[in-house]
Amino acid sequence: MPRPRQPSWATLFVRQFRSPLIYLLLGAAILAHTMGEAADTAFILAVLFLNALIGAIQEGRAGASAEALERIVRQTARAEREGQVIELDAGDLVPGDLVLVESGAAVPADLRLVAGSNVLVNESLLTREAMPVAKLADASVPALAAVADRETMLHAGTTIVSGRAKGVVVAIGMHTQLGAIGTSLRSSNAPLPPLMTYMKRLSRQIGLMTVILVGVLAVTMLVRGTAPDQILLLAVALAVSAIPEGLPVAVTVALAVAGRRMAARHVIVRTLPAVEGLGACTVIATDKTGTLTLNRLSVEIVLTETGEQIAPTSMGASIPTLRRIAWAAAACNEASRSSAGEIIGDSVDVALLRFAEKAGGMERNVRLALMPYEPKNRFASVAVRSESGIDVLAKGAVETILPMCDAVDDRVHRAAERLATDGYRVLALAGTAVADVDAVDLAHPNGLALIGLVGLLDPLRPEAGPAIRACRSAGIRVCMVTGDHPATAMAIARQLGLAHRDGQLLTGAEMERLATNTDALQAAVRGARIFARMDPSQKLTLVEALRADGEVATVTGDGVNDAPALQAADLGVAMGLGGTDVARGAADLILTDDNFASIVAGVEEGRVAFANIRKVTMFVLGTGLAEIGTFVVALLAGLPMPMTAVQLLWANLITESAQTAALALGRGEGDELARKPRASGGHVVDRAALALLLPPAIAMAAFAGGLFCWELSRGNTVIESRGSVLLATVLFQNIFALTLRSEGRPIWRERLTSNPWLLLGVAAALLIQSAAFTITPLAGLLGIVPPDLASIVVCIGGAVLTLAAAEAAKFARRGRALPQDRLIALM
Repeated sequence: MPRPRQPSWATLFVRQFRSPLIYLLLGAAILAHTMGEAADTAFILAVLFLNALIGAIQEGRAGASAEALERIVRQTARAEREGQVIELDAGDLVPGDLVLVESGAAVPADLRLVAGSNVLVNESLLTREAMPVAKLADASVPALAAVADRETMLHAGTTIVSGRAKGVVVAIGMHTQLGAIGTSLRSSNAPLPPLMTYMKRLSRQIGLMTVILVGVLAVTMLVRGTAPDQILLLAVALAVSAIPEGLPVAVTVALAVAGRRMAARHVIVRTLPAVEGLGACTVIATDKTGTLTLNRLSVEIVLTETGEQIAPTSMGASIPTLRRIAWAAAACNEASRSSAGEIIGDSVDVALLRFAEKAGGMERNVRLALMPYEPKNRFASVAVRSESGIDVLAKGAVETILPMCDAVDDRVHRAAERLATDGYRVLALAGTAVADVDAVDLAHPNGLALIGLVGLLDPLRPEAGPAIRACRSAGIRVCMVTGDHPATAMAIARQLGLAHRDGQLLTGAEMERLATNTDALQAAVRGARIFARMDPSQKLTLVEALRADGEVATVTGDGVNDAPALQAADLGVAMGLGGTDVARGAADLILTDDNFASIVAGVEEGRVAFANIRKVTMFVLGTGLAEIGTFVVALLAGLPMPMTAVQLLWANLITESAQTAALALGRGEGDELARKPRASGGHVVDRAALALLLPPAIAMAAFAGGLFCWELSRGNTVIESRGSVLLATVLFQNIFALTLRSEGRPIWRERLTSNPWLLLGVAAALLIQSAAFTITPLAGLLGIVPPDLASIVVCIGGAVLTLAAAEAAKFARRGRALPQDRLIALM
């Protein structure tokens, strides 16, 4: 499906004029024009243009980042061309291609089914029918049948719930059934993410308080004889300076920047709120295979039907028993070689096929019927014809296959348990000869004879252990969820340092028994670190139990049956390499390297993003409060207005903007993974934030009011005095922004280059203000003159005063800081 086009720059520019504050500024420009203030009118209009231009650039870059991230996650398809199976981009399919799909795959085009086995498809996107529907290649379908009645068709955008199928492409892109409704799908308006909703609500609340306060100031000035037109112009300027209308855009920019950084660390963000959501994560329930391990399974041990081990040195030898086990492993297998000679398929099947090739078990067989492997069944079965006749073979978990066999030596059970305890993934192979394939139910085979067992190993990722320890430091509990035998799961958990005693392991069967007792289930889940022999439905139960217990759960998954758990979790993480299309579609994040360490990197970036949003918010609110406070002090002291409307707009929209944007680009303080998770649902502006922003804002307001009074007492004119106040305001912005690089560490312990963009922003603000004092036309427009040396020294002293207030607030916060009592002892 072609992606919807991003808005043009012109559209983005025009969109910036839909803000209520923009309407206020337009009103101020009209008012200034009617007052005959041509210079003020030109300045306000120039500010409007510049503000719209900056907003369009920021929004455009954020949209481009999101679009670039979407392009990273490609949908691929398996197609037969010239007798070879190849993997290609779904966008490269053409009508006439033969496409192979299996459970978990998204159908890449409209396909006419030519072959299929137990095919169930979720067509809810097209038909709104929640239940999967069966598809049959030989069904008879009327020519004008409705979409829901086309049993021989697989439609683009639908997903394969179970089974395998082959179909010929009959329509692609906008010519598919999904393409026909694509326009209506794209036109639907998605609800705002929670964080954006909160920021908009915060802006409205602050706006309401500002309007009330400005109204009080306006009445006071009117009583004192100030001209009504001047009051109106000043009221607009105060409202613009104090109402944080740009916060939602700043948040979007911060999240988009974090999304790009996450992509560089192998985490693709499908929804922007997921960026900061990771910062609140308290538990990660992760798969084992491919996430904690390298997903490079290999057969390391082979046991005969009596439990005897075949020496590893004999793997390539021509031993009849070994060859029969290898033959069964190759025959009951869905992996195949591509045209490039690479073995493609499920990791277990790939490992078994490599083993079979090495052990000489690659005999010619004709597959007569297949029961594909599905996680809920824990086995696969097949009927094949060989030179010796027809055989039915089954492959799967030991506890699933052995009950299908007539007689099993007790030594086999003991040997399998021993291998599982040593960390091997153990599979059993069994089979029997039959006279007629139609007499066999592949879904329920029985009367088989055990052929042998294979023990597979998947090396642990070297970075998995350190990543788990990093989670422990960050106050995040890590749980391993696997379908493996409990002994295998516990052995691997011990190697990772994830668990050390059997009481930390819970099986899917034990969870089923506790399902009716919510308190007991939550207590069991709370104490467990390893969840073994888990079915997808039990994984969903686990997620629900974690969330009911107050956890913010991040869950990984790769299969079609993982989709419900991924959707139920606070954050779903799908695998980009080994995951299914369904899992990726249900997830909030996608790992391009399927690596657990990348999740931890994502958590770190998520915490950095939230901290940046918080710093931007504190900076905008703190400077706005300081400016309003300056007017309050001046009015209480019976002084003239300390700044004009144009000067306020200059300070708010020119010198402040560069620093606001730079704060959103911070790379963190370096200790993000040493802190506990923030409270779920916690506000950006909480008591701690107010405690950090109010003291410097109050100090600045008091100082600026006192500075204005001092300048007037020295015999300076109002214009000269206002220039000093404007300089003090800019210096306050500089110092306050620099102190906000860290909420805890004092400014002198923070590296000067910790946020180089902020240094550039501060330098830009100082240069712009210096230009305003020295360029005569600009100084005349702002109504200022350069302050003398004494005034400059006093203004620098005011900056030092606000620095002291900010650092005192940090010191008080450090003194009140509590130990990280929420850190979970993963022992």
